[in-house]
Amino acid sequence: MDKKILKNYFYNILYQLFVVITPFITVPYVTRALGGDALGTSDWTAGIVQWFVLFGILGVNIYGNKKIAEVRDDKELMSKTFFEIFVMQFICMMISGVMYLLFIQTMKPEVQFYALLQSISLISVSLDVTWFFYGVEDFKKASIRNMIIKVLGIILIFTFVKSSNDLGLFILINAGSGVLGQAIMWFQLRQYITFQKVSTKGVIQHLRPNILLFVPQIATSIYTMLDVSMLGYLYDNVAHVSYYQQAQRFIKMFLFFITSIGAVMLPRIANMNTKGEEAKAEITRFLQVTLRMALYLAIPMIVGIITLIPSFIAWFMDAEFQIVAPLIIFTTPIILFISLSNVYGTQYMLPTGMTKEYTKSVVAGAITNAILNFILMPKYGAFGAIVASVISEFMVTVVQWKYVHNKIDLKIRIKNIYKYILSSIVMGIVVYTICQVLPPNIFSNFVAIGSGCLVYFVLLTVMKDQFHMNLLHKVLKRGKTNA
Repeated sequence: MDKKILKNYFYNILYQLFVVITPFITVPYVTRALGGDALGTSDWTAGIVQWFVLFGILGVNIYGNKKIAEVRDDKELMSKTFFEIFVMQFICMMISGVMYLLFIQTMKPEVQFYALLQSISLISVSLDVTWFFYGVEDFKKASIRNMIIKVLGIILIFTFVKSSNDLGLFILINAGSGVLGQAIMWFQLRQYITFQKVSTKGVIQHLRPNILLFVPQIATSIYTMLDVSMLGYLYDNVAHVSYYQQAQRFIKMFLFFITSIGAVMLPRIANMNTKGEEAKAEITRFLQVTLRMALYLAIPMIVGIITLIPSFIAWFMDAEFQIVAPLIIFTTPIILFISLSNVYGTQYMLPTGMTKEYTKSVVAGAITNAILNFILMPKYGAFGAIVASVISEFMVTVVQWKYVHNKIDLKIRIKNIYKYILSSIVMGIVVYTICQVLPPNIFSNFVAIGSGCLVYFVLLTVMKDQFHMNLLHKVLKRGKTNA
């Protein structure tokens, strides 16, 4: 795999890992300092403003990334394209901001002030140009900047937020730190672009393709949010909503190791796709590698979670939440399906202009999800919701495969993955045995995880799996170079 891709993947993973770890640092303190009512107000108002962010930003995060990647070899054209997309983004966000300010007038007076503070998030998003840095494949600046801002936010929260009376300050820190982060990003832009005047026509030309990319995003967002709403309405035990969310959050916490590949590969494939037929073979080679990497990570991840999770949940959650363990186990196939759809959809369909086909795949998943929710939720609650989600993700993957299999060679060959399956099974036996012998606690889980990873990597080294050996060689070579 290309060194720059590995480097960008590392920085993206580093930031995503930081995002996952951050709540473990702040949540225990914030829940005690603010209390349930204040924190609930913050979460609720933040959730509402996110709808206006969603409809204001449209599909800029993907479209801007893709478009900049296509023109980055021409600095003047790239600069012009950047300002056109940014102006469109800023105007759309301002319209959304006005709608939000009108909407909060309908809220209860006691929450209007906090909702108004949340509007700072709209300013932050209107100035967000992370998509540009992803388009030029500079993940380092975006990732490091985001981590620095998050660390600053954590320090400010621990320093100034002491009680429920500090709720406004808490929201101001969270929303205001985003604006500071965007200001820093604009200073970093100067090395890449030169100022270019833009016309109304130049701005408008980006609106339609941007909206086309927004459709699958809104479809995904709606059916993800509807799961929770439908479960609370269709099943008579509202606690199942919490069980379902806990299971989904746990699985998606691990998925970023795989989905981060898509964020890194999208701009690269978009740029290569502008070079015509001669680049097709290289695109195929890149995507065959990322498909292999997705399977290299997804298969042991599924087996590891299945064998470890009962022991983990036993000490991590109260007795009431032990039902979450089997729910997580039922959810694990999603890891494989999302891994594959990340390659087919995010890494190939979106950067090569197959937006309509990508949208159809997501809509197919959304419709499948809604139908199965109505059938399964009333009787099976959270378990029905999980089954519906798994089948829906499978549907998305199948539809995407239908559209791409005749265009590019992305077949899953048994000869390429049987070593991952065998190594994962042995790893799973080791993890399960350790969890049965040792009492369930954080120490035994770390031992099980460490032992499982060691077994998996050693077995692949012994069997000399080509992808594993190439990756190992690059990591060791990089380590020697840095030393």
